Amino acid sequence: MVERSRRPLARVGAWLVICAAAWLVVGSAGIIRAQEPAAAPIEAGERPRIPVPLPLVRRNDRDAAVASPGLPPNGRRPLPGSRFDPGASGPGIGSTSSELFLGGALDPRSGWPFVFLHYFSPKPEQVERFWIVQTRNCPQVMGSDPLPCLKLLHFDDRGDVVQRDPSEMLAQTVGRPVFIQVQGSLTTPDIALGGLLWSRAWLLENRALPPDAVVIAFDWPSQRVYQNDVRDINEKGRRAYIAGFHLARFLQQFPPESRITVLGQSYGGRVVPSALYLLGGGCLDSQSHDTPVRLPGLRPDLHIRAICIEGASDHHWLDPDQRLERALYGCEALLNLYNRKDEALLLNPFLRRGGHHRALGRIGLKPSDLDRLGPLAAKYEEHDTHEQLGVAHTLLDTVANRQCARWMAPYLCAPDPGPIAARPSDGPIESQRRDSLGQRLFGR
Repeated sequence: MVERSRRPLARVGAWLVICAAAWLVVGSAGIIRAQEPAAAPIEAGERPRIPVPLPLVRRNDRDAAVASPGLPPNGRRPLPGSRFDPGASGPGIGSTSSELFLGGALDPRSGWPFVFLHYFSPKPEQVERFWIVQTRNCPQVMGSDPLPCLKLLHFDDRGDVVQRDPSEMLAQTVGRPVFIQVQGSLTTPDIALGGLLWSRAWLLENRALPPDAVVIAFDWPSQRVYQNDVRDINEKGRRAYIAGFHLARFLQQFPPESRITVLGQSYGGRVVPSALYLLGGGCLDSQSHDTPVRLPGLRPDLHIRAICIEGASDHHWLDPDQRLERALYGCEALLNLYNRKDEALLLNPFLRRGGHHRALGRIGLKPSDLDRLGPLAAKYEEHDTHEQLGVAHTLLDTVANRQCARWMAPYLCAPDPGPIAARPSDGPIESQRRDSLGQRLFGR
């Protein structure tokens, strides 16, 4: 008799849980809507916008054999997908944020997705100067001209990403600062888009980026190519040099006297100095027994500043008579944010396409390197981010950190961002700093 009386109560309890979950999913859109400014009156002939519930988080439908770098392993927090991964980065892939979910990806200050999306359509004022440049269809051969096959993408009025003429973007850059972001390995097109959105929003939040800046994601083919980690990461090293040539050719198309900041993280930190080396008059190959190439001409009128974050390039390559010796000739200034405890760059000396030295993104320039640079060292600045980021190898935590953003502000043509106010999310979490490499990779 007692068991029979408990069954209806159990059924009622189950239905209450289901109803509560449904309210959280469907009602969340209404809660967010209530926090927005009052909507403008609907124009005549315009269809009213129907609220759409927030999407449920589900596993990616792509081939399960190749793990998406944007998915957390075994339900844990998102982390880079391989022990040889030099820095997959995208929305939610971080390890030092104090946010409870996806590294703060749902924080409204980041613009992802609530500030950027208006029921899954971009707000026009957010994407007016937001562009994606793709070289994924370009031949992965050193010296190949990217201009005929380069795709320039932009959001239309409906929020769809459509291909546009490059002249539209170039006309928009006249008189405005330009910010170009180059991400690292294991980056898919959606991650390149979301990563730039994250960087732009947090740099604006930290007053390190001018509000009128034109922001561009330089999306090169850095997705996984081979199942074998070592083979794949060496192929990315080859492609990074080719992407550097393509980036240099793209920069040459900008109007005279353009103010451009190029930021590269991880293998993007190899793409950027490679492009600067070519812009400085260098001749480069891809370390694959191919013929070295140079640009058809130079553009000394461009005002280019560069930022390398955890760069996967050898620390001595900027020295005279080394691989990228003319990189500092191709820019006005270069900022290197390295992390002396970066775990992902620990294996850099063992990569085949490298000089078998420690990475610039792990140790910066040694005193002997600075001595060899001579007067060119005045163009170089570096900071160790270990105190701010712990052992993290991620673009997201770097741009969201106020101290790191303050270091970057002068290179982004931003005014003085002012004093740094304390924020709980700044600085590493002590438990994360004590984790070993095995714990972070395998969750043990």
